[in-house]
Amino acid sequence: MPLQIFCQNCGPLATNAYLLHETDANVLVIVDPATDASELLERARQLVAEGARFAAIWNTHGHFDHVYDNALWKSEFAAPIFAHPADAFFLEHLREQAIWFGLPAPEVVQADNELHEGDTLTIGNETVRVWELPGHSPGSVAFDFGGVWIVGDVLFEGSVGRTDLPGGDARVLAKSIERLWTLPDETLILPGHGDETTIGREKQDNDIARQLLESIR
Repeated sequence: MPLQIFCQNCGPLATNAYLLHETDANVLVIVDPATDASELLERARQLVAEGARFAAIWNTHGHFDHVYDNALWKSEFAAPIFAHPADAFFLEHLREQAIWFGLPAPEVVQADNELHEGDTLTIGNETVRVWELPGHSPGSVAFDFGGVWIVGDVLFEGSVGRTDLPGGDARVLAKSIERLWTLPDETLILPGHGDETTIGREKQDNDIARQLLESIR
């Protein structure tokens, strides 16, 4: 498909930011503009200078390391921010989150558009479906590109998102993991931290996810 996905591992928590480029329509989207995603920012600037249109900023959830540079990207490209309203609290308190982790306080901006279960987003000629997968945070969502999913901090290679932060809930996260387990084994998972993986690999090898699922059965 004509969708290129560029990943940069960013900041003190090694957060994955993803720049999407739909090459047929020459449209760009950033998913989770993490702390100092400078390589992706320069790539986006170059593509825009060459004629690409920067369309949007999509947040998988509101934790500071995933939204730290929302304001920077919004200012640079005059693009709207999309996030789930259940995580609006985290966006409102981005400065406090950042300071608590020893980072300079970034500019705070709110989402321009809400994300909800079943929403269909577009990037050029590609359609993307939104899934609500709470538990790591109340407003965690995943973006389904059809065989490729960007899932934020819901599921990792060999692990799952933590639930001991404000708004986290282990039982709710288990239900979200249970939904992911219904996907085809070959589904590619692009997580918020660490390496890409597949649903089949995690169903077989992810002991932490297995234990979490057993806790609700």
